[in-house]
Amino acid sequence: MKVSNNLENGLVLTTHCQSKNDDIGVISLPKGGTFEFSFKPNIFATTLFFCRMDWKGASHYFDIYIYIRDYDHCPHTCRWSVKEGGPCLYDIGSGKYDLCYPWKKSQNNNHL
Repeated sequence: MKVSNNLENGLVLTTHCQSKNDDIGVISLPKGGTFEFSFKPNIFATTLFFCRMDWKGASHYFDIYIYIRDYDHCPHTCRWSVKEGGPCLYDIGSGKYDLCYPWKKSQNNNHL
């Protein structure tokens, strides 16, 4: 998993990603910065990682990895570009970050 800060105006992106069993921790990224973490999907095809993403004046939640949604799009490494409007996944077919999703309306604590 690679997550890149592509926010406008040089905003710092602070992320906190986790799954039911793993907490990646809080990471701050300058504009253009990237962080990586790795995991193996479980045998039940239910792997889920979710993140809180904050920057000055904003706080959002997003499921950064959902097995059913993402496995075919990124069999080796999912690459995300975080923008104000939502995160965009790199599509190996088009060679662009054009699989964009809206932010979740609120945090869903049912993951834990």
